[in-house]
Amino acid sequence: MTPAPETIYRSQPFSRMETKLHFDRRILLLALLLAGMTLAVFSPVISFQFINVDDPVYISTNSHVQQGLNWHTAAWALTSLEAANWHPLTWLSHLLDVTLYGLNSHGHHATSLLIHTLNVVLLFLLLQRMTGALYKSAVVAALFAVHPLALESVAWIAERKNLLSTLFLLLTLWMYVEYVRKPGVLRYLLVAFLFMLGLMAKPMLVTLPLALLLFDYWPLRRLGFAQKSPSSGESSATVFFWRCAEKLPLLLLSAASAVLTMKAQALDSEIKFVPLSSRIANAILSYGTYLWQMVWPSRLAIFYPYRDRAIYSWPIIAWLLSICLISALALWQIKKRPYLAVGWFWYLGTLVPVLGLVHVGDIAHADRYTYVPLIGIFIAIVWAGAELADRFPAFRYAPICAAGLAVVALASITTHDIFYWHDGIAVSEHSLAVSEPNCLMERALGEALYGQGRIDEALEHLNRSAQIQPTDTAFFEIGTIKLLQKKLDEAKFYFEQALLYPGDATTLAQVHNSLAVIDMQQGSLADAEKHFRESIALDPLSARHREAFGWLLVKEGRYDEAIAQYEQAVKIAPDALAYFSLGSALEEERKLPQAADAYRKTLALAPGFEQAQLRLKVITGNQQ
Repeated sequence: MTPAPETIYRSQPFSRMETKLHFDRRILLLALLLAGMTLAVFSPVISFQFINVDDPVYISTNSHVQQGLNWHTAAWALTSLEAANWHPLTWLSHLLDVTLYGLNSHGHHATSLLIHTLNVVLLFLLLQRMTGALYKSAVVAALFAVHPLALESVAWIAERKNLLSTLFLLLTLWMYVEYVRKPGVLRYLLVAFLFMLGLMAKPMLVTLPLALLLFDYWPLRRLGFAQKSPSSGESSATVFFWRCAEKLPLLLLSAASAVLTMKAQALDSEIKFVPLSSRIANAILSYGTYLWQMVWPSRLAIFYPYRDRAIYSWPIIAWLLSICLISALALWQIKKRPYLAVGWFWYLGTLVPVLGLVHVGDIAHADRYTYVPLIGIFIAIVWAGAELADRFPAFRYAPICAAGLAVVALASITTHDIFYWHDGIAVSEHSLAVSEPNCLMERALGEALYGQGRIDEALEHLNRSAQIQPTDTAFFEIGTIKLLQKKLDEAKFYFEQALLYPGDATTLAQVHNSLAVIDMQQGSLADAEKHFRESIALDPLSARHREAFGWLLVKEGRYDEAIAQYEQAVKIAPDALAYFSLGSALEEERKLPQAADAYRKTLALAPGFEQAQLRLKVITGNQQ
């Protein structure tokens, strides 16, 4: 009788096996079913809008991304540290989407859904490739596909980085299996290259080289503890040493990514001092929270406010003891049931970069962080269930029924919760309904309501946000509404309040720019100039601030200085109005050829700009 594939994989080293992938009909059918199920569950996202949390930073108001993919923006993507990360592949993905779809959110959502579907199919094929266990691999992929905790990664366009990095993680693992099957320099270089691309999408993958050692133990069987290597007779310690040495180049890539990430985050003023004991307590609680949410995915939110936790409080102690107990159990069973240790320590290890041990922002934990780590828990649960069915034939169908019911139940929850992501108002209202008092979501809801012209409701939520936690952003947004309502004194009051709570440099630059505009309208040009210079010092790459300062300089007849500001502005972000303003200043200085060139560039960007057409006609007519 021919042994089952999984039996072969348990008993022999992967590298000594015949491992040619037989893409039979069952594999193809299951892959198509998984893809179809994923598309069916998540297809509503294609009709959703951008939301006003992070999507503006990544796409809808990002002046670089709005230009689409070209040589200039590609170079920016490779060097940018915006959004407190170095993730050029993510930026390139958004740039390509803008090139294909413009700012039509439906296309951006379609790309995210496609990547998630690819991830589901790749996970299934990879597990089947490594273990030979066809149906268990399919169940793991199905749980990964439809779990409500995956919803945030798929429905939130700004989380493209999560989907993209996972795609390259799975491709890295696939190539690693190929390398194990037939070692060679080229295959190893491909492993390193794919891993590097994953890091360039999101640095959360930095622990992957260590996680590969888990797969070396099971299912690849490359470590062979407590036994001699069948091929060379080397001791298990020697084999382990060489397997670790094999990962060193990948660890160097992780270290480089970590350095770049820390450099980017050092520029983010949202980094706050939080005691180490509180960070450790939050990390322990996060491990437990994710496990509970995996089992009972209820009251999920886009943002969970950070709360200081005492490390000696009973929830922390309870979860710490639970984690230690599960870890001890996994190690105790590591020879008989290696999948328990591999799945559990995959979960623990891949979460380390996002546990908040380096505290950034005001977030306690996030659903999106579970996208990769829960794969390990799914593997442990599914393989354990299958073993129970093998041990107790009378109950052999119980795990199958349980798996089917779990997938259906999770898919049902996801199809219900997905509509909370339709737009900024829906996601903010839901988060406020299920979470503690939440200043960020109050502010986000205020912004979304303002975007729909519901001014009074917007002000109510923005004021509530400022009451829960005074921040520069909340006061700035209230001041902006007051400014647009022509209530200059009230606007100035709120902008000055914003300066009392300095946070993000970009926001503070906008505050100073707004104060300068008010001072200009009130005739205080000297004060306006001080605020403009402060705004440019805080955000030197803002074309808008330089354009606004240029208007003040033109008003004072300082055309040379205005020209310098406009020239910097169009270098940062080519814009029709900036080019027209540059042309006007050059014309005042009687630099007519340069003015004509600026007007031509204006018309290249905005062919219907009548004033530019008129000025260009006057200049060229005078020159003839």
